[in-house]
Amino acid sequence: MKNIRTCCNIKRTIFCLDKRVHYNPCPMPITDSFKLLRVEVCGGIASGKTTFAALLSDKRFNPLLEDFRSNPFWVAFYSDPGKYIFETEVSFTLQHYHQVKKESARGKINICDFSFLLDSAYANVGLQGSQLSTYLTVYEEIKRELSPPLLVIHLNCDAETELKRIRFRGRDIENPITLDFLNSLNLAVEKEVQKAAEETRVISVNSAQKNFADIDDIKEEILNLMTTILL
Repeated sequence: MKNIRTCCNIKRTIFCLDKRVHYNPCPMPITDSFKLLRVEVCGGIASGKTTFAALLSDKRFNPLLEDFRSNPFWVAFYSDPGKYIFETEVSFTLQHYHQVKKESARGKINICDFSFLLDSAYANVGLQGSQLSTYLTVYEEIKRELSPPLLVIHLNCDAETELKRIRFRGRDIENPITLDFLNSLNLAVEKEVQKAAEETRVISVNSAQKNFADIDDIKEEILNLMTTILL
């Protein structure tokens, strides 16, 4: 494992795939106290999270892919978000927590196509008052038990591109999603990523411009970058 687990005296960098954004000292050492090594891929709806995680399916990495259809509330949520948002946000966060504990492979780096940062962003967009404070109590308890991720991959994608992808993939259940909601979620994600960057390495990839789904050269670029950083 190259430096990423023993970075007391090295520096933390937030990268863009094309250029470095900023560079400052790592505020905390990363040690072998990690119980399960994971990378979280974070971004808005249709930003490319599952595609990115699936790129890293080889012997060195273990993709952990969200089974959103197994969530008992997601269909009801899309039918009436205001009515079913609390149980949906809490249950997705707990589902991710359980999946990390149950399915993570020891001896490999687990690549999650979900992120607790995105869970928190959803909650901050949709919850308020006592529901938000109750959610945050659960969220903080999860953070206390799970080690922080080795790395957060922030897929930066504008809402217009996300909405085009949502319409193209043609899930009827996603028809109510609006441009305003995608913009609000992206802003909330950005805030969560900036906070996380105080203690976790973050790589920012413009997934609207970098077509790692279809272009082989960009796929290779992504794989080389991840191998250099993590192995």
